[in-house]
Amino acid sequence: MECPDCGEPYVSREVGPGRPPSTPLANAILDTEQGEEVILHRQCWTCGWSEDRHIEVAAIETEHGDPEIVDRQQRLSELVGLLEGTEDTETLESVLQYVRQHQSEGGSVPPSLEEDP
Repeated sequence: MECPDCGEPYVSREVGPGRPPSTPLANAILDTEQGEEVILHRQCWTCGWSEDRHIEVAAIETEHGDPEIVDRQQRLSELVGLLEGTEDTETLESVLQYVRQHQSEGGSVPPSLEEDP
């Protein structure tokens, strides 16, 4: 960024209050609660120009995901975690064969895997 007064490129940006100088603005905004503010301080090291922009979070609107998709993703994550922790190649081959066989039969989720043991 160039300084609007002198045109030099030596302008620093800091986010505050109470955040490390290296905090990216987007992270500071996402960490800010409703009603709180973030201050973006810019300063030219050549001529001394400075600016403080006060950004207040007026509202936070949240929508939750589709419960079926969330549940499916959690199951996939759990399955991947279990498979990553499995060191026995025969077990992995057996699971892979089972899934391929089931897919070739046109099924989606085997009844034996629908409920937790």
